[in-house]
Amino acid sequence: MAIAQALNLAIAKLRAKNISLPHLEAEILLSEILKKPREFLLAHGEKSLTAGQSRGFNRLIARRLKGEPVAYLTGHKEFYGLDFMVNKNVLIPRPETELMVEEALKLLASNRQPATIIDVGTGSGCVIVSLAKAIKNYELKITCLPAYRTGRPDRQANYKLIGTDISKRALDIAKKNAKYHNVDKQIKFLESNLLKSIINNSKFVIRNSKLIIVSNLPYGWKAWKNNCSLDTAGLKFEPAIALFTDKNGLGLYEKLFQQIKELRDMSCELRDICALCEIDPRQTMMMKKLIKRLLPQAKLQIKKDLAGLNRLAIIKI
Repeated sequence: MAIAQALNLAIAKLRAKNISLPHLEAEILLSEILKKPREFLLAHGEKSLTAGQSRGFNRLIARRLKGEPVAYLTGHKEFYGLDFMVNKNVLIPRPETELMVEEALKLLASNRQPATIIDVGTGSGCVIVSLAKAIKNYELKITCLPAYRTGRPDRQANYKLIGTDISKRALDIAKKNAKYHNVDKQIKFLESNLLKSIINNSKFVIRNSKLIIVSNLPYGWKAWKNNCSLDTAGLKFEPAIALFTDKNGLGLYEKLFQQIKELRDMSCELRDICALCEIDPRQTMMMKKLIKRLLPQAKLQIKKDLAGLNRLAIIKI
């Protein structure tokens, strides 16, 4: 069967299942089978597929028709201009989470002191790896204290980057992504219940430093889960531990804020703390009340995503 014919058949099947972008998805999946860019498919529509390639493509289409996300079928997903390995042990990176990276980079670009950056619930490592990559590639005009004195920026010596996750399997993926992007030497990955390992061992925090916490913790909640179609959204294929929690989706953020308070109270080595937390827009008021109760001295700013929805809570202490 020729490439063009195989694509047309697959597109028809995907369209019949109301897949929103049948052409794009069919091309992505066939590109994965052929290990060729999508442009190759368009330029060589008459080229015949081997029997093995046809079987492989049909298997991927069959899995997609059952709702399995394209990212799991191909094993990777683009995030912040970088390619990340993903599998069923990690949440698929979302475009809206790129807002967290952008805001963290703004904080770093204006920073004038050493900083410890912790990605809590790192998952695939997409956030902390993107930050490490930006620092390593000198995409930021960062001037830290030692660099400011010497006039020679030494970003790596003044920034400590840490990714924590409670899942060993997720950490395995994060480490592979860090190595793939050549920042594995810049990031320390820890198996930890949120910040627990850092609280138990202060060596992970730079003395007299700024602490920047980035966190896209599970914020789905029971009522929402019960009233949405996980099949339609493809969420049934993603790890529930990375999607849902208690207390209207804010249970883990409540624990995180308690740990931030504990870390601040026990350490005189932190100059200030800034936490960037992704939320569902419907949780805005509940998040404000939670922060007021647990971190009453904090200043809160809510940032909107590209869709104009409240997406990121920026908490400064």
